[in-house]
Amino acid sequence: MVAALVACLLLLPTPLDPYAWTPPANPGTGAGSRFSPTQPFDELRTLAADVIGKSFDAAGEPVNFGPEDVAASPRDGKVYTGIGNGDILRIDPASGSVEKFADTGGRPLGMAFDRSGDTLYVADAHRGLLAVDLLGKVRVLVDMLDGEPLRFTDNLDVAGDGTIWFSAPTREHTLEQVELDVWDSRPSGRLLRHDPRTGETEVVLDNLFYANGVAVADDDSFVLVAEFLAYRITRYWLSGPRKHSHEVFVDGLPGYPDNVTRTPEGNFLVGLSLERIAALDAQRPRPWAIRVMYRLPPFLQKQPQYPGYLMEFDRRGALRRFAAAEQQGKVAAQVTAGTVLPAAAGESEEDVVVGSLLVQSVRRLKLQPVVPGWLAGDQTSE
Repeated sequence: MVAALVACLLLLPTPLDPYAWTPPANPGTGAGSRFSPTQPFDELRTLAADVIGKSFDAAGEPVNFGPEDVAASPRDGKVYTGIGNGDILRIDPASGSVEKFADTGGRPLGMAFDRSGDTLYVADAHRGLLAVDLLGKVRVLVDMLDGEPLRFTDNLDVAGDGTIWFSAPTREHTLEQVELDVWDSRPSGRLLRHDPRTGETEVVLDNLFYANGVAVADDDSFVLVAEFLAYRITRYWLSGPRKHSHEVFVDGLPGYPDNVTRTPEGNFLVGLSLERIAALDAQRPRPWAIRVMYRLPPFLQKQPQYPGYLMEFDRRGALRRFAAAEQQGKVAAQVTAGTVLPAAAGESEEDVVVGSLLVQSVRRLKLQPVVPGWLAGDQTSE
């Protein structure tokens, strides 16, 4: 029986193709760490909970249905977010009123307005890169690249000249198969650039570890892309002496970095949507061991944890503020994205709204200052 069990663990086929690499050290989370919880997220003010909750129930309570990204309009300060049935909701953060703004017919994830606020651009996991006008009319900009369908688009930002930078996380799987990407940790993601004036789209960075959040600097000097599976954020220079080169912006994060959003001050908000799994990190150099772990019965596998983490980095990669909450039992506190409310909509410059794939509401919180020097990237200079 023991021999049979060993044979099963070693030889049974799996859908995996793990990549061999060595992750950076884990700074840790939770009580006693430098990233200990700052506040209980169950006490946060919520927005659109009733509308999202009813849609969630009507859809059969699917996984990853929640408002994954949040974008504040520079025109009216209202918050826009997409949910799992394809709806884009428009929320008034002052009154709490909610209305359906558009329906992409797919699964809207990342979204960002152009600098004028005239167009909302959306990365739809199923339909590609989309543009939505002020009347809610949806137009597909990119759904093919070099004759290959874009299986999965994730996040984006818009530069001052109108160029759209967006991410395609993986060539292997869809949003619904993200668990397989976590097991494989294979670098097949891309950072792409689309020029809406010419209609041209090109790959700028390839072979990224699940390209996720994207944000352009306020002076358009660089663009950031989160490498979800590598616990880091990469910077690609758009101007200056290092133009067209890239480097690590922040490394060794305590979780999987999701969306990245520029703040009015020119800093960057980063949501961490999943806590690092120590057992997986330890076996990354040995793909065969990852396959063995995958074959273990569920009760022997470490269950993923979804604490809520939102971090704010300045343009040097220094951590300035963050908010954190632990997962309570099976109730996720997960944060996938955050955006600062405009002064007219927020109570202060620290008033932030956050989204989540797993939480069926948009939440409001305040970030807490931190002591500089907590992450290796804190001393990065330009």
